[in-house]
Amino acid sequence: MKGGGREPGLDAKEASAALQERSPERLRLGFGRLVEAESKSPGWDPRDAMISLAPFIDCARRLGLDPVAVLGPIAHTGAEWFGQAFDAFVIRSDVTLAAFGWSLVATPNGPAYRFAWPPDP
Repeated sequence: MKGGGREPGLDAKEASAALQERSPERLRLGFGRLVEAESKSPGWDPRDAMISLAPFIDCARRLGLDPVAVLGPIAHTGAEWFGQAFDAFVIRSDVTLAAFGWSLVATPNGPAYRFAWPPDP
């Protein structure tokens, strides 16, 4: 049940925009929107949070930023569970886009995150 009560595709839309613009500010703004939406969800699942976090963490790294420094303070503006999920997830060494159902695809506007689970054979 990816996304709880938030807008479907918010994670892909916001992370893609930040990557296409190569903008740390856009990354922070988009991540803040995700944190706010996730924090308002009536129920939560840490697996869903990890799926939503993956493109933001990947984007931060592609922009040459430390996800802990850039996204950590924003993650902690939301629900306590979200901040805890972020802290546990961001330090993992096994996080790849593919492991969490994501891919980076070329579009006319530049690279974009796409979620597809299960992955195409």
